[in-house]
Amino acid sequence: MNLRKLFILLYCLLPMGMQAQTINGKLVDEQNQPMPYANVVLLSLPDSAYVTGVVSREDGTFQLKNPEGTERLVRISSVGYVTIYNRCVAGDMGTLQLQSDAQLLDEVVVKADLPVTRLKADALETSVQGTVLSRAGTAEDVLARIPGLQKTKGGFEVFGKGAPLIYINGRKMRDGAELDQLSSEDIKSVEVIHNPGARYDATVGAVVRIRTVKRQGDGFGISLRSSYDQSQNADFVEQADVNYRHNSLDVFGMIRFTQTDDRQEDLLEQTTYADTLWTQRNYQRADEEDRELSGRLGFNYDFNDRHSIGLRYDVSKTLHNIENSIFDSEVLADGAPYDILHSDIYGDADFRPEHSLNAYYAGQIGRGQLEWDADYYSEVYTGNVRNVEDSQDHADRTVTSQNKVDNKLAATKASFTYPLWGGSFSVGGEYTYTDRHDDYINPEGYVPTSYSRIREQNLAGFVQYSHPVCFGSRGGGQASLGVRYEHDDFDYYEDNTYIPGQSRTYDNFFPNASLAGQVGKVQFQLSYAAKTRRPSYSQLRNNVTYANRFTWQTGNPRLKPSLTHDLTAVGVWRFLQAVLSYQVTRDYILYWGVPVEGQSAVTLINHINCHRMPILTAMLSASPTIGLWNLNASAVLRKQWFSLESVGQRRTYDNPIFIGTLNNVFSLPLGFQLTADFSYQSRGDAQNGTCWRPLYFLNIGLRKFFLRDALSIEARGNDLLLGGKQGFRLYMQSAQMNDLTWSDSRSFSLTVRYKFNAVKSKYKGTGAGQDAKARF
Repeated sequence: MNLRKLFILLYCLLPMGMQAQTINGKLVDEQNQPMPYANVVLLSLPDSAYVTGVVSREDGTFQLKNPEGTERLVRISSVGYVTIYNRCVAGDMGTLQLQSDAQLLDEVVVKADLPVTRLKADALETSVQGTVLSRAGTAEDVLARIPGLQKTKGGFEVFGKGAPLIYINGRKMRDGAELDQLSSEDIKSVEVIHNPGARYDATVGAVVRIRTVKRQGDGFGISLRSSYDQSQNADFVEQADVNYRHNSLDVFGMIRFTQTDDRQEDLLEQTTYADTLWTQRNYQRADEEDRELSGRLGFNYDFNDRHSIGLRYDVSKTLHNIENSIFDSEVLADGAPYDILHSDIYGDADFRPEHSLNAYYAGQIGRGQLEWDADYYSEVYTGNVRNVEDSQDHADRTVTSQNKVDNKLAATKASFTYPLWGGSFSVGGEYTYTDRHDDYINPEGYVPTSYSRIREQNLAGFVQYSHPVCFGSRGGGQASLGVRYEHDDFDYYEDNTYIPGQSRTYDNFFPNASLAGQVGKVQFQLSYAAKTRRPSYSQLRNNVTYANRFTWQTGNPRLKPSLTHDLTAVGVWRFLQAVLSYQVTRDYILYWGVPVEGQSAVTLINHINCHRMPILTAMLSASPTIGLWNLNASAVLRKQWFSLESVGQRRTYDNPIFIGTLNNVFSLPLGFQLTADFSYQSRGDAQNGTCWRPLYFLNIGLRKFFLRDALSIEARGNDLLLGGKQGFRLYMQSAQMNDLTWSDSRSFSLTVRYKFNAVKSKYKGTGAGQDAKARF
């Protein structure tokens, strides 16, 4: 009887086993790097009807079920790659390599060194390895030539999206100097995400992901860099990177010294509409000297190909920080001379060492991928200012101030990605705690002395689900849906007393959705995301700082975060890329000025929330290579619709701004490379002001490699046409400011780099709480 039952059980299980065959494999690209988020679809024969499908994991592996155990057609596709078709019943398909779709690049002269830009999952990916961009110099030089990115004085901006969050191999970039430290030869690709999903902080308008070349082998490596830049002053950078790799252990370190001397000049005319019409004609020149020493030490350890841990410690010390300014003012009252002021302003700052610590774990748990990070950051400095103000017709003043700032941050985040229902499901959370003390002391009492503290806790969680979709015979695409929840608890203290009216709590959901795919030779992505922008701690402060007797500055603890709804469309056709973005922001944060109560001649500069700000951004870029010439050209149009009551009348600010870039790289004989970059920004309106003067820059550089590329020397001229003067007119409640500002941007630089057996770090930490750190 028992034997009969056993045969019956085996008979029942046999067809089940035949009907539930498993097909698995691994996908890689041309550089044998894992291919995540590719679509693997099972089709029936002979009608090619859809049976089931999955998305490849982060490591490129996939697994799907063949429900009936009959021969099927397996279709493997990813946007920008040639689709693979294989017949299979079950078993391991091994490692499959996807090739770039060369048909996307016809009608240009395609060379082996063409940097291809294509859509990949949620991002516009530009290949760097093996292209002319790999010899550009640094990661900064590479990003300046990526479609949709613009280099600014403070870093980079994605057109229409603002400053991006930058990742290097999945780790959030802590310091903008890292881009200058990373060689272009070590970069595999750059991805630009124009509308980030729920896994990213809701304050992030764009993301740039840099992936480096995977180096093989063990040993010791060193990379040296020396840079000299001469403008009106001389700047220096001296840097050494070391790396030691043995088996599963990777140890790395860096030491860097920078010396920067900057000059900025302003011609500022300010008109204040009060009981008296006050007019100031000002000239300011500010010279800042800064010396900084920084270092880094870290390691990571791979237990196997599924689990790794790491620790990274960064420390920096500002050795010297001094700012000397002169400020000359001619003051008119109702058009008649009132006073002539001359100010000598001396400032210095004492910085304690700045500390940053990051730890991470990355591992595969079953079929899922777990990532965890923790961060700690601290910064303490004291700024001292002495303003000696001489008046021709009124009393002289000497105004001194001391500003003590103490910032601390602790953060942790975790995410888990798991294949589910033929797609990919991600869930995660993040917690950030910040504490800022900001004391401003004015012994003379010209402005109030204040002692403020801001303590903030942010708790966030997200879910994101992606699934393959079909778009005819050209292959598949991907649909994604997610939501992020953020709880923000903001506590404000003044003189160690909790202020309920300036403290608040926010609970918000930020949904997102996207659809990406390919129809014919056109790749596309349509996306929606809700975003927020939280005020910086400086914008929220309550203390008042003294500029001169007619202008003070302060924060606004009552500022509310802004909320943005973003619709973005991205398209790629051959060597052309197009991006169209429409954003509507509520509670937009504006630079503003109001009269001081009881002192109508004094303008108090702060920030306010406006009701609504719609902005349209359209970009078209082309990146062909023709012979020895590689071109990256972009045309951008930005237009806002905005009106506001200011200086006694309703004003409309809707004149568009045009931005054009023309970046050229010429690969010359004997290993020389010539670059010529030009950018232009037209007149137009931005927020509650007008750019009344166009901006333009011309930079030219020449680079030469020696000793089998181990040594490189680069000479460069920046802002050769002196077009970096910016003119802006700002309208506020009772005042109007017209400013022409320029800096010592025309310069000549010489950079020498040498590398010996240099290997890249395997560090995989992504960093937590970086947005809160930036708000410091």
